[in-house]
Amino acid sequence: MDRKTERLPKALYVAGDLAAIVITQVLVYFGTRFFLAGRELHVLTGALDAHIPFIPAWIVVYLLAFPTWVIGAVLILSESRSHARLFLRAYILALLLAGLIFLLWPGTMARPQLLGDGFFIRLTRLIYEADTPTNLCPSLHVLSSFFCWRGTLGCRKIPSWYSVFNLIFLILVCFSVLFVKQHALIDIPVAILLGEATVRVSLFLDSRTK
Repeated sequence: MDRKTERLPKALYVAGDLAAIVITQVLVYFGTRFFLAGRELHVLTGALDAHIPFIPAWIVVYLLAFPTWVIGAVLILSESRSHARLFLRAYILALLLAGLIFLLWPGTMARPQLLGDGFFIRLTRLIYEADTPTNLCPSLHVLSSFFCWRGTLGCRKIPSWYSVFNLIFLILVCFSVLFVKQHALIDIPVAILLGEATVRVSLFLDSRTK
């Protein structure tokens, strides 16, 4: 049996798990919006949010998060089948609970008027046009970046520098969602607490099966 054949089962389950994450996230984020028509939306911004400046250049970090999630998820899911199961269960559970929050406590926020025609303004305008200011709390941007860091902890195949990089990138993503006015402050800690809670639940369920 050649090496390519030996790697095939892992490639299949990694691809399947990654597809499950992507499909769940898309369904949760966009699917729940069908149920928001006519609903009262809660303004999530507070006094502190008003003091956060709008810095369109941070849209670059916001957009770089997407490929970072894919790379991170592939590496984490490739660590081992047991680690992939823990990661996938926690991630999917967090997304489903986030969707429940979107439905039970739908939030919104005012976004700035985009003036000018600079490069970063154009990128931000594209995001604003494609993404309505709903389904804010918890921030799925922060939640996904959290899992890309949290999932690296305890991995033997993933170098420690990559885990540090993902932690730094998580912090940068937290700043980016605020500076491009895609999220309010409250969306960040809720996402991180939700992510950590589902990790603990996944670890507990795994311990019960051993």
